[in-house]
Amino acid sequence: MRSRRQTQIIEFTPPAIERVSDALARLRAVGDGWINLLPGVDQDTAEPEPQAGLFAFFGNRAAPVTMATVIPAKKDQRLLEGASVGLMHPTGGKAIARLAEAGVTTPDGWVVRQDHVRRGLVLRTSVDAPESEIVTWCVRAGTALCRVDMTGEWQAVIYLP
Repeated sequence: MRSRRQTQIIEFTPPAIERVSDALARLRAVGDGWINLLPGVDQDTAEPEPQAGLFAFFGNRAAPVTMATVIPAKKDQRLLEGASVGLMHPTGGKAIARLAEAGVTTPDGWVVRQDHVRRGLVLRTSVDAPESEIVTWCVRAGTALCRVDMTGEWQAVIYLP
């Protein structure tokens, strides 16, 4: 039976991302664990409005809040591939185009692996992408795709090796 991973939670307000970047650097060094980045939102607007009629039965509406996940490459692969960055968001497919319209471009060397209406957006960073670039991009992309009022604060949930 597998034991549950320990977590560490860091509350931060961008651009003060140093603690989260440092945590990501530690995970990258060992090639294990992951970080979920969640925006602080107004709780009154965070719940999706219920759908009425037939669409309520067939619908699969996503929550209006974004969540970014950063998974470092395994230790034996870290010189060959970058981190995986996933973004669950409520805006459907073609998120890369919406991000570009909002001024959030994909950094040089990053590759879009998936941009799907239900499974979200997945990118692979460059091998040498700085941790601060990864965290900053996740916050900017998460902010651009969030559909509720945000508080400006963020939470990093770090799943330790």
